[in-house]
Amino acid sequence: MTAISHVYNYTVRCPHIKDPAHPTTWQNHVEFNQSCEIGLNRLTKWHGRSGHRVFEIDGFVVREADTESAYFSMQTNRLKGDGHAIVTFKIFMDDDTKDTSVEEIMQYLIEDYGKKIADV
Repeated sequence: MTAISHVYNYTVRCPHIKDPAHPTTWQNHVEFNQSCEIGLNRLTKWHGRSGHRVFEIDGFVVREADTESAYFSMQTNRLKGDGHAIVTFKIFMDDDTKDTSVEEIMQYLIEDYGKKIADV
């Protein structure tokens, strides 16, 4: 059995739009880290409160949290050289970004993650 060798965590915070003259988008608010602590925290939290399934995209099941305005997903992948990666995604939405597509955000994140693990 091979241990998890790579951890990837994505967080997107859809911003509150404060100044229409200077629009901001979710693309300005993508956070990425490789913290094992954050990944384990998310896995533990989501295991106990899994929310409800809203859609699936490219093999990623996306769930909406029951207790907050957030969407999440996670997956593991086998890598070249017998390594394993785990990835977590969390997307925070707000009332001012109702036109933002969670599917569009997930597609972007999945593509970015695919590029990262292709280089491993």
